[in-house]
Amino acid sequence: MTDKPVRGRPRQYDPQRALAAALGEFRRRGYSATSLDHLTEATKMARPSLYAAFGNKFDIYRKAVQQYADSSVAARHHALMEEPALAKGLATYFSLIIDAYVPPGSDPLGCPILSVISGEAAADPDIREELASALDRTDDRFRQRLEKARMRDEIAPETDIEGLVALLAALQHSLALRARAGADRAELEALTDATIALILKAAGYRA
Repeated sequence: MTDKPVRGRPRQYDPQRALAAALGEFRRRGYSATSLDHLTEATKMARPSLYAAFGNKFDIYRKAVQQYADSSVAARHHALMEEPALAKGLATYFSLIIDAYVPPGSDPLGCPILSVISGEAAADPDIREELASALDRTDDRFRQRLEKARMRDEIAPETDIEGLVALLAALQHSLALRARAGADRAELEALTDATIALILKAAGYRA
């Protein structure tokens, strides 16, 4: 008895590479300025194949961002949550953020979410929801780390956690905006160091 032949043609693309290429276009051009022609050229996929594999333009963007997040979240989580010292954890976390916003050997690209879709959020409810969800996740990460620091007596019991969450989130958003505007790594690092120092002082950080 012979095996039955496999029906259909084998997949001729690498999904991970295709999504990475698509995200590169979104980050360089912005969401609105990235056309399907740009995406087909970047991914080397015909438009029908692109739709069949990933869906419409927003689906492509969302899946590309999810892949990006999956590849980077572990290192950032470890830096923020597993590093025993709050000061070092914040410094390492934001160093990884700057790596992402200003990739070595590349033009500054900013955040793949804040720098790409914020301009469309007011007019598109799906994009607004995606942006709001990303902001909430950022706030939650900082809140968890500061609560952990308070439980370990790294910061004063009366520390205004929500106020510091807002400042840390504002720092991350500012880095995204400044990177998108062309700021270099040295400028972003100086801003980060100064802001973290102020936040730790406000929290009564005990090294």
